[in-house]
Amino acid sequence: MQIDMEECGICEDCIDVCMEEAISKKAYTVVIDNTKCDNCGECVDVCPVGAIYKD
Repeated sequence: MQIDMEECGICEDCIDVCMEEAISKKAYTVVIDNTKCDNCGECVDVCPVGAIYKD
């Protein structure tokens, strides 16, 4: 998974929905740890601005 930080509003919805705890907030950005991510797509579905996508 990837995050387009130009689109991301840092709402944290993706962090809340991630069951693998693969998404976290670091300073003024959101990062995905792809070693933890299982590509379920829940974060893609919940993102209100479409900033998360599968790579």
